[in-house]
Amino acid sequence: MADIKSDVDGSFLLVENHCPICAAANACLGLCSTELDLFRSVLGPGVEVKRIEHIVSGDRRCAYRVSSEAGRGRARARR
Repeated sequence: MADIKSDVDGSFLLVENHCPICAAANACLGLCSTELDLFRSVLGPGVEVKRIEHIVSGDRRCAYRVSSEAGRGRARARR
């Protein structure tokens, strides 16, 4: 089951609590790269998608931070 959570900085966290292809992903890391590429492709050029947790790397879930590139610029300007 996947969840989406909004963050205070305007980004979103896409969380996959269960990986239906975990055994296959352990044998072929290209599956995980393809999933990340798919998210980036579907969300378009103005959106940054970054994997921040990865089941195959030992995390308990896969999680992706999704933010607009314009939003990242504003967050940097506030620092």
